[in-house]
Amino acid sequence: MKTFIRTIILACLAGFFTACNEDPEYYTLDSQPDEMHIQASVDRLILNKGIANQPAITFTWDAQPSPISADDQVTYAVRLYASANKDDFVTSLYDVGDARQFSLTHEELNNIIGRWVVAGQQVRVTAQVLSSVHNELKYVKPASSTVEFDVIGYERFPQYIYIHLTDDVTGEVTTESLSQRELGTGVYEATLDVVPCTYYFTTTTEPLPAYGQADGEKMVYVTEGDVPAFTCEEIGTRTFIVDTNPEYNDCRLLDIIQLPTEGVIWIVGTGTSVGWNPNDAAGKMTMTGGAREPYIYSWTGDFFKPEDAVNDSPGQFKIGLGGGWGDQFFYAPSPDTNPAEDHGIDGPRYENGMDYKWLSPVTGHYKFSVYLLRDDFHTSFEPAE
Repeated sequence: MKTFIRTIILACLAGFFTACNEDPEYYTLDSQPDEMHIQASVDRLILNKGIANQPAITFTWDAQPSPISADDQVTYAVRLYASANKDDFVTSLYDVGDARQFSLTHEELNNIIGRWVVAGQQVRVTAQVLSSVHNELKYVKPASSTVEFDVIGYERFPQYIYIHLTDDVTGEVTTESLSQRELGTGVYEATLDVVPCTYYFTTTTEPLPAYGQADGEKMVYVTEGDVPAFTCEEIGTRTFIVDTNPEYNDCRLLDIIQLPTEGVIWIVGTGTSVGWNPNDAAGKMTMTGGAREPYIYSWTGDFFKPEDAVNDSPGQFKIGLGGGWGDQFFYAPSPDTNPAEDHGIDGPRYENGMDYKWLSPVTGHYKFSVYLLRDDFHTSFEPAE
């Protein structure tokens, strides 16, 4: 009897260890057959900056039915990736709902491939559409359909662009470069002495492609033929700001008040936490207008009304444009100006017996800004977040 029991136990153990050596079985979702058969409107294209906002490629596909119920809603999403580098170069999903087509403009597609290859280099791209079945009781694995195409992009934002000015009187042509304050913004700037002239911009030192005038400040991108020129009737120092982003695509000629030393502007006074220190880094004002509005400078910090300030000239402040008291300043338009009510400003100038300061009307965290456009020269004073 003992021998029989021992035999049964050994048989069970043998079966147990045999089972442990077998591969485990996992639940897997069934793959859905591709019934979408995505297609691209072209199989090769060269992107054109001149028609940046026009459609470049359109993807269409057939409906993918639900394997559970014909009443289930099916929605779609599209993504693109570089065919040779799927793991590294892939876009996020574009949800398109129940639509069965998706388009990209020249600009949109160029922005995508511009992260993968340099301008002018061909890249093979895969477009993938994924279906999602909406069933309350059962999850359905998305079906997938892909199509490939080749594309060559353009340089979106060169490091420089070039202005070509033709003097109205002498006919002399002058060429100057415009640079970006911050690379990759597509906003270019140059401050030049101008006379009545006509002008346009090129993206390289070659005659084309170029930016000319479309309507008012708006530009047109020209790849062949004549370039319509802008007209300047002003004399003096002016700043050209050219924004090549599609949402703006404009050229503005601005009369910006020039600082005695570029970028040197600071707030000082016991109406602020800086105090009367003529060269304190804590009082430095920063350009807050960005590349499109480089004429706006601001300082955010603590202000004190007279009863809360200490030392001499309680509650007062002014704007320094150098490193000492003998330098030029921006002054208030009159003694003890309330910056919350009067947005006037005077300068840049030396004191000349008119040391007019602003007087803080409040104690708290505020932002004081200076707008340096000559035809809209003013300040603002507002609570800071």
